[in-house]
Amino acid sequence: MPASRVIYTGRPFAAAHATMGSAREELIAIQKRLVEELKENIYDTVGRRDAALDRYYKDYQREFKRGYERLSSRDELLQRLMRTDVAYFGDYHTLRSSQTAVLDLLQGAAERGRDVVLAVEMLYAADKAHAQAYIDGEIDDETFRWRVKWDESWGFPWESYKRFFDFSKRYNVPLFGLNINADHREGDLAYRDQFSGDLVTALTHLYPERLVAVVYGDLHLAGKHLPHAVETRLAKYGTKRRILRVYQNSETLYWKLVAKHLEHVVDYIKMRRNEYVVMNATPLVKFQSFANWQSRRQELVFEGPDEIELQTETALLDQVNQYVRTITDYLGLKLEEPENYELFTAADLDMLSNLVERGIYTAAEMDALKDYMAMTESAFFERARVLYIGNFTVANAAEAAARYVLSELRPTSSEAVDSRDEFYARCMVEALAFFCSKLIDPRRHARNADDWNAIIEKFGRRRKLGRIQKLDVAVARGFLRHRAYEQKVLGSGTYNGSPRSLFELPTDEHVALTRALGRALGDRLYSSLESGVTRALIREAAQDELRKPDQSRNRYFQLLGLSKESRTTRHIQPSAMPRSFIEDE
Repeated sequence: MPASRVIYTGRPFAAAHATMGSAREELIAIQKRLVEELKENIYDTVGRRDAALDRYYKDYQREFKRGYERLSSRDELLQRLMRTDVAYFGDYHTLRSSQTAVLDLLQGAAERGRDVVLAVEMLYAADKAHAQAYIDGEIDDETFRWRVKWDESWGFPWESYKRFFDFSKRYNVPLFGLNINADHREGDLAYRDQFSGDLVTALTHLYPERLVAVVYGDLHLAGKHLPHAVETRLAKYGTKRRILRVYQNSETLYWKLVAKHLEHVVDYIKMRRNEYVVMNATPLVKFQSFANWQSRRQELVFEGPDEIELQTETALLDQVNQYVRTITDYLGLKLEEPENYELFTAADLDMLSNLVERGIYTAAEMDALKDYMAMTESAFFERARVLYIGNFTVANAAEAAARYVLSELRPTSSEAVDSRDEFYARCMVEALAFFCSKLIDPRRHARNADDWNAIIEKFGRRRKLGRIQKLDVAVARGFLRHRAYEQKVLGSGTYNGSPRSLFELPTDEHVALTRALGRALGDRLYSSLESGVTRALIREAAQDELRKPDQSRNRYFQLLGLSKESRTTRHIQPSAMPRSFIEDE
């Protein structure tokens, strides 16, 4: 595609945005705008007039307006759980990472020897027998979901909540439902709190030596809500229990962290005595998960073609288009055709065969594309003008939008290139796509050298590994070998001793390694905005002729030298690593 397709705004970018302040201030403004627009859309869908819910929500919001005491850590929170009697864990039902955070803490406590009993909102109290039959293996997933009317009574993604039953079975944890159908009862929120409060109180007496872990919607954790109901009943019986509340992803606290440049490095906050907050998602990611669920999109892999409707497809397309505009606006660019693509998802099972029937790709090329799609969550196929998103999260949608923008900016070439140039060209595409995705989802992180070392420590000496584990180990070794070469180049200023064997790896290792190296660089670029890396330099790199000899390698090491290691402390522990490099880090 000719470079002439890129149209500049007609004046220097810095001047065009002089009123917006620094690059960071503009990023914050972008993120706040995206959040507010999304919230407006959600409110328009669910309706705004619910006085009881508004009061309930205001009680919840008051908990965060006083700010927080200090930063905390996972280890501190686990230590508190070891000496707590009742722990309330806030849950944002449509956000998978919300359930993951709770399970991570519960597993950590269980592995330290703490006996646990689970009390969960997702299950009606009357369905205890069905839950036990499922945990005991007497009935399968489908039968259990049918018996408890999962889709009607709860309706949130089964794959996210199934893990609580798995946890119960693995650690011999009794599991009880806390919910009751109060949809047509006046004051249903308060009624549910009272009902659940009775059950939690009873569990503290039935299991006085165990941690009663209560998993309930985050709004219910406010002091005047479920905890108050339990405390009132405990006082009635003259019983004292050590209480802990663990909220998740407070929007109010997130913006306070942003003001202190801490949003990337903080995962745990101590709000007040016996009150903590887990921060593992931005407000945009959190609210988008709800919008996705509303539209039957979810934030997980689609289950099949029947999951996608025309209205949903339009909503997905609108979201990606919005991200395209956000990226180009921030970089000071304007595309002549900002929406010149078709959007496909994992639910579009016939996408590739249709492209073959249309003569865009051959059958052999289709097989190669299938292999590639199995290794990535987003891709842009320029010849077909197809943007593919396999797993529709904010991060993946933003990265897909970035891939489209980068493709539109780059000059095209069909000339064969040296394997080294191909290697660094892929690294640069991954780096810039990851950087642009962080403009939308700044808490996204790439694996670093410590994380890859952890993979080798866990799997490197094992003789029997699955395909994905073998690939992870191979990528880890390649990453660390290239990291050593990077340090040598930056120290000496020469490219002597390049790791040629890394440039000629099998396709799966090549894609995975260039993705890992590129993402790590993209993470560093984002952390270095205003301190070594400028938007003008990113703009320039985005338009490089990638297949030109030495162009991508020179750009890679130029940006590497100007950038700094990400300030994040979110390293992946061996016991909690993603399933494979395919998943978001």
